[in-house]
Amino acid sequence: MEQQPEAPVAEAKVSQDPWDVEVNESDEKTWAERSTAEKILFVAIQFGKVVCILAFLYLFIISLDLMGSAFKILGGPSAGSAFRNQEIFDNPIAGLVLGVLATVLVQSSSTSTSIIITMTAAGLMEVKNAIPMIMGANIGTSITNTIVSIGHMGDKNEYRRAFAGATVHDCFNLLTVAVLLPIEAATGMLQHLAHGLVDAFGITDDQEKGSTVDFLKVITKPVTSRLVQVDKKLVTQVAEESDDTKLQALLKKSMIVNSQDKANHLFMDTNMSDGVAGTILLIVSLLLLTACLVLLVKTLQTVFRGQAAIWMKSLLNLEFKRVPCIADYILIAFGAGITILMQSSSITTSTLTPLVGIGLIKLEKMFPFTVGANIGTTVTGILSALAGSNIATGMTVAMSHLLFNLVGTILWFPIPMMRRVPLSMARFNGNMAADSKWYPLAYTIFVFFLVPGSLFLVSLGGPAVAGVFISLILLTILSLILLVALRLLRPSVLPGCLKRDPAWLPRTLMVSPPEELDSSADAVVTSSADLNKDAWWQGSAAWAAGWFVVMLLVVAVPSSQWASLHYTKFDSREHVGIGAWATCSKAFTKEANYMVPIQLCNSSQIADCFTNLTSKCAKEEFSSADGANVMYEKSWSACKANCTTEEWFAECNRIPCSGSSHAQQCYNVSAAVLQPFHVTYRHGRAWAAGSMCRPNKDILSNASALAHAGNLGITALVAGIVAQALLLLYVFLDGKRDMNLFLQASLAGFVCCWIFLVATLWVFADALEQESTAIIIHDSKKGAIVAGGKFKDIVANEGGIGAGFVIGAWVCASISIAVISHRLYVTSVKAPDPTPQAGEPAV
Repeated sequence: MEQQPEAPVAEAKVSQDPWDVEVNESDEKTWAERSTAEKILFVAIQFGKVVCILAFLYLFIISLDLMGSAFKILGGPSAGSAFRNQEIFDNPIAGLVLGVLATVLVQSSSTSTSIIITMTAAGLMEVKNAIPMIMGANIGTSITNTIVSIGHMGDKNEYRRAFAGATVHDCFNLLTVAVLLPIEAATGMLQHLAHGLVDAFGITDDQEKGSTVDFLKVITKPVTSRLVQVDKKLVTQVAEESDDTKLQALLKKSMIVNSQDKANHLFMDTNMSDGVAGTILLIVSLLLLTACLVLLVKTLQTVFRGQAAIWMKSLLNLEFKRVPCIADYILIAFGAGITILMQSSSITTSTLTPLVGIGLIKLEKMFPFTVGANIGTTVTGILSALAGSNIATGMTVAMSHLLFNLVGTILWFPIPMMRRVPLSMARFNGNMAADSKWYPLAYTIFVFFLVPGSLFLVSLGGPAVAGVFISLILLTILSLILLVALRLLRPSVLPGCLKRDPAWLPRTLMVSPPEELDSSADAVVTSSADLNKDAWWQGSAAWAAGWFVVMLLVVAVPSSQWASLHYTKFDSREHVGIGAWATCSKAFTKEANYMVPIQLCNSSQIADCFTNLTSKCAKEEFSSADGANVMYEKSWSACKANCTTEEWFAECNRIPCSGSSHAQQCYNVSAAVLQPFHVTYRHGRAWAAGSMCRPNKDILSNASALAHAGNLGITALVAGIVAQALLLLYVFLDGKRDMNLFLQASLAGFVCCWIFLVATLWVFADALEQESTAIIIHDSKKGAIVAGGKFKDIVANEGGIGAGFVIGAWVCASISIAVISHRLYVTSVKAPDPTPQAGEPAV
């Protein structure tokens, strides 16, 4: 064997166990060794990195929210139908898998548990049937961090640790369910304990309900609400509706919010079906999640390297030598606190999973974080119960959820021998992921879809059929688990035919595994304190920006939000979304005729409009009081059928009113309705009832200019996809062969994309300045008119959300161009390393 060099300063030795990454020393200067200028520069750089980490984490959370929205849209209102079959609920196995599938579908245990608690409190489900579904929700929520761990596929040992760190959550939940579900089905233990606690706290069904505050939604809603809004209440309404006619009407509704009084979002007034919109959103959310995850990991690696890696690792793997056990319980409390704050165990575990992958958190320390997250997430259910009706009933289910996790913690955490069970299962999963990169995908499908789906389908066949088939399925799974356990732990008790090691078998499953051929994993795994110090770290920014180009254009170009006409709630006209090729509005679903001009109203008509407002104006400081605007809006609404807005505005300014804000109130109402375009009246039918989306040429006179902008946007998208593919080939293959030609081609692709984006924005900006006409509904709602003038005056803004996304794509393309150009410049002036490391780009 080749002799190992003496311990280099910049590299730390790790034992043969790939799970234990030790970082001992670094060649980085200590704080005391730095000059004043170096200290200032170091602090500034670290501060910038922390800001980037927070930004990436924010986008990461948004990606999880978007993924949940995508699954809700794809599941549609029919997801609520699954909760309507009361006969199935009497089977605890069916209730369990229904909870798993529903949570996987909506990507949120908070949503599924809230639905379950609401239905139970409403009397649509018994408490004993809700508890197995709550257990299933606990299992289903762990799919998120399992998906996140796949982002570490590029590095074998990181993949091993990340997947184990993610699945320790699954293993804990599965083991707890395996123990408590039979006990609960036989004795109702959790239900009785929860009922006792509710009684002890003096909670009753007629208690006044409270309200909940979701901190996570508060900080992410400003962004996510502009991307997509989902009607979350629709699923609950479907689950609760008993009238067949109303139920069918609910099932036909779209999950995408398209209400007149809601703010614009990218998928409002879309011509896409829920299936298409949900698929696009799912793909984009997965790309965003992957990009944010990699950027987060890469930035963390640059922060936690050198001297920082040495002390940060000890902080995250907290331990008190004098009291060995106390640190783990502090980590449980920390995990629970973060989850209560975020109201999402998925966010907590998904954020920590990358840290396990890069070795900053040991698997043994990820377990208490996970246990704490499981306990913390039950607070969401408790808050939902307190905010609902029949609080005692809802709280019984919520407390059962809490007790399930507390009992699971008592079973699998305090005793070291019991703790080793979920940790060993997680290590097995991690080793399997290292042996086969596709194992996590197969595991996810098997655990979260195939097994629950099979169990649910056989549950529909009645008690006898379900009992036989469920027993067979569970017996098969248990037999496979027993066989694997015996092969790994006690192969001597197995017959010879079950101890064979076929060549196709993953190394982890072999009784006598061969030696690793990869020299990097042969004897010693190394981890540098100065991690990836000389790698092309800017490459992550280049391809991440490339993904953002693709994502932004995929959702923006086909949308109907390049421009929009959005009316205030008191105006009550349906908003209109204008895309590159189609204009969409609910108004188009009903026939509309052109209206005749409104005649000047007489004094009695306009006086009637102001009767209520005049009486209110007599009150002291009325116009300056909170809520006074409502009376002004009602006055305008009463006038609009007989008088023009100009006439209403003139009369409003004429009447006396106490307070200093009367003139401003009059102006606010008229300004919200009046738009700076001229009106042309026609005769006949404006449009027939039908689809809510119409070709632009039927509504707008500048349809060709908008189509040109859209076509250029599509061309930019194609160029961006090609450029991104070439860049990814360079990143993954550079170091193995000369890939500079691919990088040059990628640069050319991004330059083309950039040029086409500039052209897209130029053409669209020119369209906004062009004289145009548009057929719209008059503010009186008596019929349609032809609005004429500059297009930007008709739409009352300089472009919608879609146009803003195109600008964002242009910015991201500029970043990719700058980073790739810098890379090509560096490689052109710097001689390549004659012996590059495998998998690392030559510099």
